[in-house]
Amino acid sequence: MSPKPILVKNENRKSIILTPSRIVSRPDNLEGGEETEIAAQILVPQEGGWGWVVVAASFLSVFILDGITFTFGSLIKDMSNDFDISDSLIAFVNSLAIAIYFIAGPMASAFINRFGFRSCIMSGSVLSSLSLFISYFSTNFPSLCLFYGCFAGFGYCLINMAAGLVVGFYFEKLRSLALAIATCGSSIGIMVFFPLNTSLVKLAGWRTVTLLHSGLLGMTYFLGMTFQPLLSFTVAKTTEDPTRTVTYLPNLSTAAVRPMASRSKAEGLVPTATERLFCAVSNLNFPTAAAVVDDNKFTSDTQPGPSTAAVSKLTLTANAPQGGISPRQLKQFQSIMSRTSIQDKKTIEITVTVEPPKKTGCCGRLCNWDQHVPQSRPMYRDDVFYDGKLDKLPVYQKSKMTTETSKTGLEYQLAVSRAATAIDLRERRGVFTTAARRVLATMMDPKLLKKKSFLCLCFAGMLIYVGFLVPYVYIQEKNIQVGIDPQHCSLFVSVIGFSNAAGRLILGAVACYFDPLYVYMFAMLVSGISTIASNLSFSLYYQYLYCFIFGFFVSSVASLRSMVLVTLYGLDNLTNATGVVLLFQGIGSLISTPIAGILKNLYGFSVSFYIAGIFITIGGLILLPVKAMSIREQKGSIPVGQTRNS
Repeated sequence: MSPKPILVKNENRKSIILTPSRIVSRPDNLEGGEETEIAAQILVPQEGGWGWVVVAASFLSVFILDGITFTFGSLIKDMSNDFDISDSLIAFVNSLAIAIYFIAGPMASAFINRFGFRSCIMSGSVLSSLSLFISYFSTNFPSLCLFYGCFAGFGYCLINMAAGLVVGFYFEKLRSLALAIATCGSSIGIMVFFPLNTSLVKLAGWRTVTLLHSGLLGMTYFLGMTFQPLLSFTVAKTTEDPTRTVTYLPNLSTAAVRPMASRSKAEGLVPTATERLFCAVSNLNFPTAAAVVDDNKFTSDTQPGPSTAAVSKLTLTANAPQGGISPRQLKQFQSIMSRTSIQDKKTIEITVTVEPPKKTGCCGRLCNWDQHVPQSRPMYRDDVFYDGKLDKLPVYQKSKMTTETSKTGLEYQLAVSRAATAIDLRERRGVFTTAARRVLATMMDPKLLKKKSFLCLCFAGMLIYVGFLVPYVYIQEKNIQVGIDPQHCSLFVSVIGFSNAAGRLILGAVACYFDPLYVYMFAMLVSGISTIASNLSFSLYYQYLYCFIFGFFVSSVASLRSMVLVTLYGLDNLTNATGVVLLFQGIGSLISTPIAGILKNLYGFSVSFYIAGIFITIGGLILLPVKAMSIREQKGSIPVGQTRNS
């Protein structure tokens, strides 16, 4: 049977959100449920082309950001002498910045969903650059904490989240490769900046170096200009009769007075405390775009999604930056649609405004300012934080099974994109709109903390980060004190950065063939034990070996996080789990180097490194029972005859 044709309507007007067809999630009006009009949104990856420019810009942004953030140890001694205070207090300033770097992740993600990647990285660039510039004039410790710590830390977070997440939206098949290249900018930045900072501090002092850092962070403003808005589509099923697409969501207005005893049938519709706090329903309560367009989808009373309904065609309306799309974008999308099995079942109509072709080079595209697409909701995708190979995801494997080629059509995009309410898509004014509040409600939901396995995972992450920063900050001063050549000491953190880049690539590849949790656990045990053993010898080559081993294995903290979370709790819980884990990592970072500084002043560097290694090792040991605990929790929460959707 030949596939049905794709109809392309070329309209000389701005694209609008079409009134979708009527799809009712639950025919019975469940207690606590509220009928809400929804629409499906998808973002179309470019798979190359301009995406590689974005990869380069992301690499350079993270290169500058983490090169500044994680090489603070090169400045700490000079700052301590300048302010005439303990270096443990000075270390607290950078620990505060890194803590906010992690803890503010949900807030930065909310702003990305509201304003887009480009606006967020530019705002972060301005905020962090201005904060470090003001820090140049600081004369007291409180002002340093405020500007170098708090304000700069939030700016770092905006840059990190925007640069780290945007790459994944430009690629599908090559996504893991593109993300690996971009994230290696962090390790290379640490490798380059530490000896550079050390030399400049000797020449001009920490204030001049901070001024240089301020200018470099300002450069990320221009790198962020490459993060152009992606083409998005509103997906709807249409019939001859104008109707609506609706689903049932928790009723936030009546949640406070609703009797808690009546939870039997409507368990899935009871709003959480976080949803009530932010007045928004989290992602998990919304059906996926695939559920919205699937005619044969059957949903139970506890699973959000549409019921069966007869429809005539599938309509995709382009939400382009300037109200129109280029012929190149149209050709790209039609190529994707040619691989889509959905068109075998129904007629597909694409409503777009095609702009005349423009001959522009790389500089022309960079200077061409496309407006943010207000309907774009990137954080409504379940895989937004996923760094691993898509081939390992069951939902991706399923989408490939429906096509004859190695690439997927729209199936994967529809399967991982959550629907949005019609009110959400119409909101244009304000900062904390539904688009922002829904992300906060999703990422800060504490429900996963009810699982003992997840609580152990978070606690392990916090302990690991208590020891994580210590070698970065104190390895140089420690080895200078025992008599190693200062020129070599300035290269120790560079070795950590170099091996960290290798570890990201190699351990990431290993985790594709072995359980990511066990790879992560082994890496943390090696990192912790090697840190404890770093005091056994202070020969030059032994210290170089320690730095290489530590940097290689500690890279798994960032590179394997999403893979571990997806393996244990599924792709649909990744956004929520990431938000909570970032909070615990931020708490660990906050107390890390200040404690090490106090221990160093009281008992010497050896004790500081012993304690740091012990914390990392304990964190690795806590991970031992997590897999078994997760399996028991999974068996206890899934009814007989059902399987867990990953």
